[in-house]
Amino acid sequence: MASNSNREFSSNSVSMRISGNLNSKRKAISSDGRDQMPPPPSRENLNSSSPSSANTQTVASNFVSNEGTPNEGSPSPTSLACASKKVRSEVWVHFVKLKDDQGNETGRAKCVYCSKDYLANSEQGTSGLWKHLRDTCKKFPNKKEFVEAYKSRDKMQKILNFQKASESEKSKLSCWQFDQQACRDALVKMIIKDELPFQFVEGEGFREFIQVSLPMFQIPSRYTIARDCYYLFVQEKKKLHALLTSQCQRVSLTTDTWTSIQNVSYLCLTAHFINSGWNLHKRILNFCVVKSHKGINIGNAIDFCMDEWGLNKVMCITVDNASSNDTAVQQLKKKLTKKNAFVLGGEAFHMRCFAHILQLVVKDGLESAQYSIRRIRDVVKYVRGSPQRLEMFKKCCESANIKSKASLQLDCPTRWNSTYLMLESAVVYQKAFDKLEDVDSKFLGEFGNDMPSEVDWTKARNLTRFLKRFYDVTCKISGSLYSTSNLYFPEIMRVLKDLQAFQSSNDLNLAEMGRMMREKFDKYWGSIQKMNVMLFIAVVLDPRYKMDYLAAKYKSFYSENDANDLVTRVTNSLRALMDEYKGNEQVGMGGVINPSNDVEDMVEDEELDDYFIEREKEQSLVSRGELDRYFGELPEKYTHDFDLLNWWKVNAVRYPILSKVAKDVLAIQSSTVASESAFSTGGRTLDRFRSSLTPTTAEVLICCQDWLRSSSKPIQLEETIEDLESLESEITQDPEIVESVMPRTRVDC
Repeated sequence: MASNSNREFSSNSVSMRISGNLNSKRKAISSDGRDQMPPPPSRENLNSSSPSSANTQTVASNFVSNEGTPNEGSPSPTSLACASKKVRSEVWVHFVKLKDDQGNETGRAKCVYCSKDYLANSEQGTSGLWKHLRDTCKKFPNKKEFVEAYKSRDKMQKILNFQKASESEKSKLSCWQFDQQACRDALVKMIIKDELPFQFVEGEGFREFIQVSLPMFQIPSRYTIARDCYYLFVQEKKKLHALLTSQCQRVSLTTDTWTSIQNVSYLCLTAHFINSGWNLHKRILNFCVVKSHKGINIGNAIDFCMDEWGLNKVMCITVDNASSNDTAVQQLKKKLTKKNAFVLGGEAFHMRCFAHILQLVVKDGLESAQYSIRRIRDVVKYVRGSPQRLEMFKKCCESANIKSKASLQLDCPTRWNSTYLMLESAVVYQKAFDKLEDVDSKFLGEFGNDMPSEVDWTKARNLTRFLKRFYDVTCKISGSLYSTSNLYFPEIMRVLKDLQAFQSSNDLNLAEMGRMMREKFDKYWGSIQKMNVMLFIAVVLDPRYKMDYLAAKYKSFYSENDANDLVTRVTNSLRALMDEYKGNEQVGMGGVINPSNDVEDMVEDEELDDYFIEREKEQSLVSRGELDRYFGELPEKYTHDFDLLNWWKVNAVRYPILSKVAKDVLAIQSSTVASESAFSTGGRTLDRFRSSLTPTTAEVLICCQDWLRSSSKPIQLEETIEDLESLESEITQDPEIVESVMPRTRVDC
């Protein structure tokens, strides 16, 4: 119904401007030279199917020419009433219906300007006639005003369509209406989300696309888009500040530093918190410039950012193991202690990044295999060095009957996970490398005796199996959209179990790697004093584990006394946390009781009623009973898809104080991946083509993208070889494409 209404154009102003020309031209137009058809009345005068005499008089007046004299061939009032039932579209102001010799309508209509005729029966409608006026007719007067008025009519017209709010939701019927400001806002969000340059809006292809798809949209300039990005940043920052103020008790932070292509040092500060609906959130607070990577500068920058956001309650800050971060955390603790921003007196404030420590552990283990790794890295680099070598290597793969489609990957020597991916892809093609020695003389001549031997390939296979366990652990612990603090301790124990197995292996190489890695492991995770107590509390607050799991698991690797000490430390810390949260709750309710005073001190206050003293004692017992009740209940059944946050959401009524502790502890991040991933965005935003962007603009784009994106799926600006090959194989199924394109690709140049 809406589409039919689109075909009707109701701009009386345009019709009136050209009515003078119509009257004179209509006199000479007829299919057989008979009585000329007068211009029909306008729609306003045909709103009644049975017009009264007054309406008929009004209708008749429309047939008076500009000079005030009746037009020739003006019909009688009776014929006008009949015409009012037939002529409904205002397109008939510009067309006349053709008739045959018997006076019957032929179903065709002729333009009053260029005399071109079109099919115009009831089945065809009038859209073709309107299109002729807009696009084809060269003699149509005031065509520009007509088109503009037609566009303005489209802006007001609503269209029914099916829209998706997100990829996960189903399509729903909605009513769309053109809105210039809404389209402009959506364009700004697209620029930010998809990391497009501001100049994108001035590109020829984009303008052609808009001209075809939405011609009424006025494309803003790149300067306007940049200004709109700043306005959007300010609006989203206010929303985030309101969210942090209203829906979170404490936040946990992650931070890291990075140097851009401009040789400018940036610091990324990310907040993690669980809102009132028990959903874990990650938000980049700042992507700002720091003077250098020194600890003092990092500490000052973090303190400034926290003051800017009004963050006075912090649970933990997760940093990597650099010495400068140790200095920054110590300086930050001094400043935040004055603001009473910590829990447990700041004992658990500093959290070391799990992924960074694991990288140091694995790096020590790979030292004994560096010779074999270097040989395989060199041959992979050789094959990837030119298209001709890669093509020759593919032929060797076909000759060796290797079915794998995985591409060879070259590693970054300082990142063990990329080394693992390189070895994993290379060992599959060992036979292809062996055949390459026979068909490529340069390959053998370049490496000679430094070619990978069978021993090297065997080591690579063992390393692949060895590193896969650590790679999987790193991926699991590096998530930022689910709780990872409760996974820290179980994954450490899993790593320790693997290291013990490697140490006792019959393979001397694996045993040596296991020994070296165990030394580094003990340096950071060898005793409970070296680990943050929050890691153990997070495990206890997982109803699948609780305290029994913690004690049993630790006892299996260390002594029973160490396990008992761990249980005592965790229990005391957890009770202290509950007391702090209970006191904060009372202060928030009106400051009835000062949590820093004991009950004996309260007795000294003469104004304090005995009722409040007794209530404080009862609440203390209730909180202790709440923790005992939690430990006394059986653990939940262990499943991999267990929804930890949803469990606490459901059971928050049963454990009012403990659930508040859990909400902040489970938001702690085990790694700094959330902040490091911002540097991937920063590297794309501040690439060599956009290196002139100011630090403020970079912060606006990176922070805004993080706040706006609803999907957790990472942005991939480059398609993988596998995706491109799959895409090409699908496209080339079309015979027309194969015939016209593929022969050119087979020509030898």
